[in-house]
Amino acid sequence: MQAADEGDMRQSRGGFTLIELMIVVVIIAILAALGSFGFRRWIARARTTEAVSMLAEMNSKEQTYRMEFGTFLPLRADGDVTLPSPDESAAAFFPISPSAASFDSARTAVSIANSAAWPASWKAIGVSPRDTSLYCTYMTNAGGATQAIPAGATRGAALVSGVAAPWFYGLAACNMNGPAGYPADVTVFGLSSTSPTLRAFNEGK
Repeated sequence: MQAADEGDMRQSRGGFTLIELMIVVVIIAILAALGSFGFRRWIARARTTEAVSMLAEMNSKEQTYRMEFGTFLPLRADGDVTLPSPDESAAAFFPISPSAASFDSARTAVSIANSAAWPASWKAIGVSPRDTSLYCTYMTNAGGATQAIPAGATRGAALVSGVAAPWFYGLAACNMNGPAGYPADVTVFGLSSTSPTLRAFNEGK
C-alpha cells in the first residue's frame, strides 16, 4: 500500500495541473501585453523624434530662404508652389502619400537615398535630412503677407495665427497604429512660422 502511495506522489509531481497551466498562460499573456504596450510607446517616441527633427530642418531652411527672397516656399511633392498653398492633400506629402496602403510608420521606412527623386522645392531650399530613409512623410504650405489660410488647409488654420506677414507651416504625418487613413486616422504633427510650439493632431493614430 505504501509503495502505491509513493508511486502516486511521483506521478503527481511529474507534470503541471490544469490550474498551474492556466496560471502560466495568464502570466505569459500579461507579459506579452506589457511588452506590446512598451513597444508601441517606443515606436511613438522614435517617430515623434524623427518628425521634430524634420520639421525643425524645414523650419530652418524656410527662415533662411525668407531672409534671401522675402517670402517662404511651399515644400510639396506635387510641385505646387502657388501662394497661398491651397490644401493639405495626400499628394503633397513626401516621401510617401499618407493615404497609401503601404504607409506604415511603425514598421516600414521609405528610402530617400536618391536625392534626384526629392521634390524640386526641397532641392531649391536645401532641405537636408539626417537619414537616408524616413518613417513619416512631410510637406509645408506657405502664403504671402495678408494672404489668408485657404479653406482646404484645415490644420494650417490651427497652426498659423495672423497673416500680417508671410507665413508657412510644416506637417509631418505618421501612421503609428495600423492601416493608414489620412487625414483622420494618422497622427499629424505641425509647426509654423508664427509659433514655435509643436502641435499634434489625432495623436496616437
